Amino acid sequence: MLVVPPNTLLNWNRGFDENLRPLIMPEKRGKTTKVTSDMVRRIVEHAKGYEDRQIRLKAFGAELRETGIDLSSKTIEEILIANDLFKARVRKRRPAFYQSLCQNIPNGLLSIDGSQMIVWLGDKHYPFNVELSVDVATFAHTAFSIDDSETADAVIKVLESHRQVWGLPVGVLGDCGSANDSGDVTDYLEKLDIKRVPAGPGNPKGNGTDEGAFSQMKKALSQGQIRIDISSQKALARSVLTALVSLYVDMRNRLPVHSRKMPPFQHMAASVTAVQRTAERERLDAHVAGRSHNETDQVRLDRLDWVIGHYRLALSPEALKNARRSIKAYELEAIRQTEDAFLKATCRKPSRKNIAYFFGILRNIQRKLDEDAKRDYCRQRYNHEVMLKLERQRQEESSPASINAILSMLSKAVIHKVRFIKELSIRKAREWTLELLKTFRYLGLLKNEVEMLIGQRTDLTSDQQTEMWELFCQFLNCHQQQGVLP
Repeated sequence: MLVVPPNTLLNWNRGFDENLRPLIMPEKRGKTTKVTSDMVRRIVEHAKGYEDRQIRLKAFGAELRETGIDLSSKTIEEILIANDLFKARVRKRRPAFYQSLCQNIPNGLLSIDGSQMIVWLGDKHYPFNVELSVDVATFAHTAFSIDDSETADAVIKVLESHRQVWGLPVGVLGDCGSANDSGDVTDYLEKLDIKRVPAGPGNPKGNGTDEGAFSQMKKALSQGQIRIDISSQKALARSVLTALVSLYVDMRNRLPVHSRKMPPFQHMAASVTAVQRTAERERLDAHVAGRSHNETDQVRLDRLDWVIGHYRLALSPEALKNARRSIKAYELEAIRQTEDAFLKATCRKPSRKNIAYFFGILRNIQRKLDEDAKRDYCRQRYNHEVMLKLERQRQEESSPASINAILSMLSKAVIHKVRFIKELSIRKAREWTLELLKTFRYLGLLKNEVEMLIGQRTDLTSDQQTEMWELFCQFLNCHQQQGVLP
């Protein structure tokens, strides 16, 4: 008997009509509710009622909805963190490098990855590796291969299947596993002039398209474990898994992604001009080159080389390669603190002089820095006392925003490396600039004064001053396009 989860059948039943045409589902993402100080007060009071009980965000959010507060779990979590009622947790890094992989044309960037699926025949299980290719722009599942393990032949088989149906992609996105980095795959891509776009180590977000596809597939197919109550050979298990994956791929490709009206297969069939493909290739080249020529990465590598040489750490070529690749994901401040902690740890116990112990400390320190940054961000945005203070200031201050306040906020935007702090500073500076423009009749006077004040900032480098000026000019251009200024 083949077991398919009832919720999978129910979801598919809701997603299609009786003629297997996909239904259009309402999209609620991005339609958030404005958070007020009164809402924060009510949430804090409700959370304090838990006393020693652990707060479960999903259940807590359901309780709030009963009281008329409908917020996402992310917003609720940030409010609780801001008021010291929930621990800050940073589980996923979202570097801008990977966000730039978003695509606009079908068959531009192809994501490929493998994951283990298990078929049970009675009491005996057969593990297989399912290699899957998914188009990044359309989320179309274009090809798959089922093998005993993740090999270069499996990767090439999937790429060849995709090529026969959809043609050559511009680039291929994959992790840095032995199969994807093998010589056979590299030769295959170079022969067909396909750009290789590697995803960083230990960062599923880098290949989020395929990771998300496998997550949905395993959720639909009993978490990747399929049980069949019959005694048979491994070939039968493979054929059953092939049939199920084919069924899932076919059903998945009929459903539009999020709010799109066009299903993935129709989107993949859309025509793409040679000019668009050339532009996409140039963008991918710049994307990869931008990371390989990063000056701060070289500083990180120099610090790593110093640690290895100073402590005389013995590393195999593969371990050294992984260390040099992984060190780029950490902040310089985290590396500096790790060097101090590693020195103290090795002085107390010389047996700790190994690269694994160094990266263990580095990982913990980086996590703490990320959690502290998130906690500070939440407190600035949702702390009840801070919100009340800001409201009082708005009521007391009748004068418009000043130039010095705008420049102070812009300096924070160019100095801070934490992404959400930069975004918050830029957003606030933009609001103040638009407010200040209402009091100026001539734009030239304002630009001259701002340019002079930026040039007088001795605490900033020339690049940071240039970035501040460019941000300010963007605010002005946006305002001019609206036809507000002469």
